[in-house]
Amino acid sequence: MKKLITGMMAVVMMAGLAGCGSKDDGNKEGGNTEKKELTVYTNSGYKPYEMVDEKGNLYGFDIDVMNEAAKLAGYTVKWEDVDFDGIVPSVKQGKADIGIAGITYTEERAEQVDFSEVYYAGEDAQNYVLTMKDSGMKKTEDIKGKKIGTQMGTIQESILNSLQDEYKLKLDKRKAYSDMVLEMKKGVIDAMVVEKAVAEELAADNSDLTFYKFEAGAELAGNAMIFQKDNKLKDEFNTAIQTMKDNGKMDELVKKYFK
Repeated sequence: MKKLITGMMAVVMMAGLAGCGSKDDGNKEGGNTEKKELTVYTNSGYKPYEMVDEKGNLYGFDIDVMNEAAKLAGYTVKWEDVDFDGIVPSVKQGKADIGIAGITYTEERAEQVDFSEVYYAGEDAQNYVLTMKDSGMKKTEDIKGKKIGTQMGTIQESILNSLQDEYKLKLDKRKAYSDMVLEMKKGVIDAMVVEKAVAEELAADNSDLTFYKFEAGAELAGNAMIFQKDNKLKDEFNTAIQTMKDNGKMDELVKKYFK
């Protein structure tokens, strides 16, 4: 009798274990679809893409885009506000399901993660120089020999790295744009390179700042979401992005935050 009971318990335990699996498996090709809450990494302080209100809630263009796309794809979102330079490696390692933070495609990043279709591109997503109004800087060549601020892990950092010798740049790499603005006001750095939409927001908040187009380096391809390699979420969210473009929701959000 004892052997019979023991055997039955073993069968039950094996059956229970068979029903348990990694949650991440549900998002791999050929996996099940049980996971309905997605962990999404972003980086706030990047107006108008990602911001935090007085109650500590994330809001902004990317936040609205992701929430709407997730709803269309049948998921809910658990947001995590992290340092920008940690987003790509975290998605690559599976710590996050998706990354969205004004992320631009590069070949180096594409070796680590998969990119969605571009959900936003245009002049607002191109690079501009942000500097003090009294700096005397008005054109791209004026950055020569200057100390330029850049956010760590960004496409702007990559571009400035490639131009460092040609323009004799001194780069000040930081995690937050707010820190760079303070350092400009103190005269520690001469300027910073950011997307036009970000430059406009920062200049609107700081009347002593101005900006102009940065003509050096490659033109940016636009912003996309990132996923772990060979993950079915990419196709699901590409479908959602296309739906938002077709039904006018994406244009609505662009007008809300950029126009």
